[in-house]
Amino acid sequence: MRDAIILVSFGSADDSIREKIFGRLAAELAEKFSAFEVRQAFTSNFMIKKLAARGILIDTLPQAISKLRAEGFGKIFVLPTHLTAGEEFDNKIKICAAEDVEIISPLLSEPPDEKIFATILECFKPAADEDLILVGHGSPHRHNPVYEKLQRLANEKVHVGVLEESDTPNFDDVLERLKNSRAKKILLAPLLFNGGVHVAEDIAGEKNSWRTKLLARGFEVRVVRDGLGAFKNFRELYAKILEAKLLSG
Repeated sequence: MRDAIILVSFGSADDSIREKIFGRLAAELAEKFSAFEVRQAFTSNFMIKKLAARGILIDTLPQAISKLRAEGFGKIFVLPTHLTAGEEFDNKIKICAAEDVEIISPLLSEPPDEKIFATILECFKPAADEDLILVGHGSPHRHNPVYEKLQRLANEKVHVGVLEESDTPNFDDVLERLKNSRAKKILLAPLLFNGGVHVAEDIAGEKNSWRTKLLARGFEVRVVRDGLGAFKNFRELYAKILEAKLLSG
C-alpha cells in the first residue's frame, strides 16, 4: 500500500505561479520521494472557483484526502506552503488531521527556526548600503507572534513587517526601526510563498503600497517581486522537513 503527500497551498489564479512555484515544488517532491504519490490542493475557495470557470480543476484539501482514501492509499502527509499557523491553516488544514492524515507544521511555526530564517535571508541579498524589509501577510483576526519573534532573530539592518494594518509589526513599526538604523536605501521583499497580488498591489503597487509609502518618505526602494517559492534553496526546506518527519516516525 503506497502512502501519499498532499502539497496544499492557498492557491493562485496566475498560471505562471502555479507552474513555476507550486508545480515545480510538487515535481521536486515527487522526484525525491518516488515511493509516494504526490498531489496538490488549494485552501482558497475563491481561487478554486476562479480556476474552475476556466476549466482548471483543483481539489480542496478534504476532496484530495477523500480521493486518496477511495483509491486505497495508506498514510497521507499534508505539507502546507502556508508559512505560518494562521487562520487559514487552523480552519482549513489543521482540522483535517486524522488517524491516517498527518499535518506537517508550517515552516515558520513557533518558535521560528533560526536555520529556516537564515535560508530566507539567503534568498534576498541587499547591497551593502541597503536595509532589507521582509513583508509578510499578518492576520486581521488574531495576532501572530511569529513575525515579532523573527524580528528578534534579525540584525539591525533587517526589518520584518506585515501587510495587515491591524496586526504587528506594521508599517509604522518598521518605519521606526528604519529611523533607528538610519537607512536610506531599501530592498523590499515578500515574506510570502508566492508573491502574486500581494506583491503587485500591496508591496510594490503604484497606490498606497509599502513601496510608495517608503518613496514618499525619501527612501530609495528596490523591490523583489518573487515569492520565496521561486527560490530552490527555500523549496528544499520542504523536502528536508518531510524527510525528518518520515525518519522520526
